[in-house]
Amino acid sequence: MYIKIKDNEIEKYPYSVEQLKRDNPNTSFPANITDLTLNAYDVYRVYSTPQPQIDYTKNLTETSPSLVDGEWTQVWSVTDASEEEIAQRQTNIVNNIKEQRADAYRNESDPLFFKAQRNEATMEEWLAKVAEIKLRYPQ
Repeated sequence: MYIKIKDNEIEKYPYSVEQLKRDNPNTSFPANITDLTLNAYDVYRVYSTPQPQIDYTKNLTETSPSLVDGEWTQVWSVTDASEEEIAQRQTNIVNNIKEQRADAYRNESDPLFFKAQRNEATMEEWLAKVAEIKLRYPQ
């Protein structure tokens, strides 16, 4: 991940080696371009930072990198989500849990039920699996 600087201002971010080559079609670059070569074209490496952990009540966006101790560093912004975004995310969470629960019933408990019908498993095993799934994916 790179940044292009012009007159001490961010010209383009994100920027790539491919973009540098397109911007300089009459220049032959080596296969492995060093940071020193990139810097000669005002292109600098942007060092990644971990994304902050957030919940569904927050929005996470990447903002313009910041120059920290001579290195361009990725910056994250955390803002409050709107009431509409929160409501939609809550709906999505509930729907996802319902889908996971239905998949678990289909793949885990239903086969046990049919085995119990054929006396290859017990009804207690099936009921225990149903209870486990309900705990794993609460409504």
